[in-house]
Parts: sequence; structure tokens; C-alpha cells
Amino acid sequence: MKKILFVFILIIQQSLLIAQSNRAYLNERIDTANLNFQILAQQITKNATTNFIKAETLLNWVSNRLEWIGTDYKQRTVKEILARGGGNCFELAKVYITLIDAIHIKYRPIAEINIHAYSEERQQAAEEKVKEYGNKMSVFGKQHNDHRWVEVYDSLSDTWQPIDPSMNVIGIQQWLKARVWFGNRITIDTSLTSDMIVPFAIFVTDSNKSNMIDNRSKHYLITEFDKLYNNKLHQLHSWSKWIKQIKKLQIHAKLAFEGKENLHKFSEEIIILANTYAMLKKEFIRYQN
Repeated sequence: MKKILFVFILIIQQSLLIAQSNRAYLNERIDTANLNFQILAQQITKNATTNFIKAETLLNWVSNRLEWIGTDYKQRTVKEILARGGGNCFELAKVYITLIDAIHIKYRPIAEINIHAYSEERQQAAEEKVKEYGNKMSVFGKQHNDHRWVEVYDSLSDTWQPIDPSMNVIGIQQWLKARVWFGNRITIDTSLTSDMIVPFAIFVTDSNKSNMIDNRSKHYLITEFDKLYNNKLHQLHSWSKWIKQIKKLQIHAKLAFEGKENLHKFSEEIIILANTYAMLKKEFIRYQN
């Protein structure tokens, strides 16, 4: 197991060497003094013909103009985030939701926990935050971190499609190639996403974004993950372990988001899942050869 973990960390460290941001309009600032979100959203999407194209147009506008900035735990309004020129994943999603909601695009907020690059410093910071704010802060730690994005309803396909303003990805194929596949991740900002190894818990939240009301982990991390590789993953030896470990962590992730359980108690299970993902990748490469 130690050898696998070492190889896994080495791969991540190598990927960090080529990480970069490709956001195109970071120097552009929005005058927020008299800003009307509905008018702004309408102006941005004036040439879009469907709600889903409008959602994509607004995604590109947000992702290219707002920089991802590490969490400082301050509460900001959407206008303050725009004036600042960026924010963390929650804040970027907040801006995006405000714009799509202003023109009545149907959406659902998403809360995620992912396997993250190993960090003892992050674990120490998380433990301090748990003492200060309670178990809800245990959604990040030694080898895991939380993330926020959105699902938007696509009436043409009658499906909920993932949209991530931090990464500028829209639709299931872009999301899978940004978040779970074994090759180099395709996002607007690999300086952010290279540390996000793979999600293991994905929930639809209520409007307060604190209660988990629907579990989407199976959809994204089992069904669609397997489809991405033409349903070949379930033929691999580690696939059953992946499914079992994903399912095992769901209730604990949900309770952690809701402040009812400390996810740090399950750090060993998270490390095991990280190693299982690494084994899936290794087995798939061997299978292809």
C-alpha cells in the first residue's frame, strides 16, 4: 500500500509542474454600483437561443473574468465577489447561480467532497476549524477537500447537466474529463484542479446549501465514470472495491456536510479509496495494453 501511495503522490506532484490558468479576462472589472443582475445576464446571453446555451454563455463569462482565490472564510455578497475579481469555488458558484436565476434558468446547487493531494498542513487547519465551527468543517482534511458547483436542467435531453464555474466545464463529458478520467485533466485552470484527484461524494443541496437532499455520487462516479471508458471499468479487478468504498463513505460525507459527524474519523477509508482509484488507473492502462 505504501508503494502505491508513493507512486500516486509522485504522479500528482509531476502534474503540478504544468498546472496553469487560462482565464482570458481577469483584468476586466464590473461596475457594481448600480448593477442589475437580470439586465447583465440578459445582455450577456442576448444571442443565445436556448436556456442551455444561455447557461453555457454565462459560464464562459464568469469563468473567464473571475479568478479562483483560496478560501478566507469571509462572507461576501455577489457584488463584493465581482468587485474583488474572484473568489473560492462557493463564491464563483454563487455569482453564477445569481446570474442564471435572474433569467429563470432551472438549477440545483451541488456540494462535493473529493480525494485531494496529501497535506498535513490542511489537516491541522481543518482540525482548528472543526474546534471553532463544528463538524461541518471536517469536509476538508489530510487527503480530502470540499468543492461546490451547479447542475442545470437541459430540456432538450431532459437531464441535469453539471456546470462548474471554477473549472469552466459544462455537460457530462467535459465534467468527466475534468474530474475523473485517467488522462490529463481538461479545465480552464489546472492550477486549481490538479490537486483535485477524484470526487467521492456528490450531493444536491437545498437552497441554503447546507442540507443534502439528493445523492448524485452513483450517477457521476459509477454509472457515468464507467460509460466514459465504454463500460470497461467494471471488468477491472478494483472496480468492485471502488463501488463498495464509494458507497461506504456516502452517509459520513452527508452527515459531515450537515455538521452531524466528523469526517476526519474516516481518514483511513479516504486513503484506501485514493489507493483504489490509483489501482483502477493502473489496471486500465494494463488492460489497454
